[in-house]
Amino acid sequence: MPPRPAPPRPGPQQGVSLVEALVALAVMAFGMLGIVGIQATLRFNADVARQRSEAVRLAQQAIEDARSFVQVALPATAGVPNYASLVNDTQVVDAGHGYTTNYGAVLPVYGSNTSYTVNRNIVASGDTPGSTDPRMKALQVTVSWTDRSGGLQNVVLRTTLERAAPELAGSVALAGAVGADGVPTRWARARNPNIPRPAVNFGDGTSGYIPPGRTVGDSTAFRFDNLTAMITLCSTAVASNELLNAPSQLSCTAAKAWPLAGTVNFASAGTAAQAVAPAGSPQAVQVGLTQTFPGTGVGAPACYTAPPSTAGTSSLGYLCAVPVSASSLPGLAWSGYSFVSGTRITGAAGGFSVCRYTAGPPAVASRSDLVVPAIANVQHPRAYLRVAGPLSAQNFLVVPYDDGGVADCPDGSPLPSGSTTYPQPASAP
Repeated sequence: MPPRPAPPRPGPQQGVSLVEALVALAVMAFGMLGIVGIQATLRFNADVARQRSEAVRLAQQAIEDARSFVQVALPATAGVPNYASLVNDTQVVDAGHGYTTNYGAVLPVYGSNTSYTVNRNIVASGDTPGSTDPRMKALQVTVSWTDRSGGLQNVVLRTTLERAAPELAGSVALAGAVGADGVPTRWARARNPNIPRPAVNFGDGTSGYIPPGRTVGDSTAFRFDNLTAMITLCSTAVASNELLNAPSQLSCTAAKAWPLAGTVNFASAGTAAQAVAPAGSPQAVQVGLTQTFPGTGVGAPACYTAPPSTAGTSSLGYLCAVPVSASSLPGLAWSGYSFVSGTRITGAAGGFSVCRYTAGPPAVASRSDLVVPAIANVQHPRAYLRVAGPLSAQNFLVVPYDDGGVADCPDGSPLPSGSTTYPQPASAP
């Protein structure tokens, strides 16, 4: 039997030197430092992103808060969010101090680890410089804060606010981009909203209308342009709008006019509650208009007021066709003042006084509105100046005369379309 081989002899021992270990530790340390730096950067960015998200929410809250006004009238009613009360302001918001709205409510800040400064800057536009009641307000909200590194961060949002009654927000008309103010491109019944609803659409871009309250022998009729609501003066033998169905039933002239329309409301007392919801008995009245421009060559305004027997409510509708001329300067424009007349409109004991629904400032002492409108024509001034389009919602309020000599027209009431002011003077301005 052959002998067994001898077991192998063990080789020399091997290991890691101290230098190699130190080098490995150094490489790993540099890698760990990079990971720690990445984590710190991610944490900082996540913190700034959270702060920026909260800042955007605060800016959006400030914008929606500004849009939440429920009045557009001057003077503003105490405690009621008003368009006129939208002014520059600054708030500091942190975990212990939420955002204070126009209503006085305090909204919390979520997950805040910093302090935010909410600055609301409003610039008036769309009206004469220095106007106390501008047509538009440009709003810029800036929310600024200091991040954890001491750097200044900010978010800026901008929008535009319009002086429009909130109840009109659900408008049935959409404005297009043609012209300076936009030409409406879609309306209810596919025509200008200033055209009376009973008017008959002929389907050729025009509508015919027989005004209510015509006297015996009066054959006046109006033909509206469906796009602009401009009136062509006509006559007809047809007795009512129900019997009107074709343009051939109208005999029209070349004379043009702009419509001036609204309601005459009757109150049982000169109180704010009656101004909001009149409950008086309708009377036989007539709305008239004295035209001061153009002075000649256009004829007289044709005004019609519905008789009380056909109203069934405490208000009567009226419509005036105010003639204009393309050759006047400015062309197709008119100036003048409207009024309400009737046997009981006396402005004296036992009679009634006439007020206007208006957003105008009550500058009774200066009566500057009798010279030039202190407010826009659409807001029912006492005297209209260079009207170059249709006007509606030019409403009046008839109130019992106050024997005590107190102002008859309720002012400062929370009316959606403004307050009432300026008792109708006995003589022309």
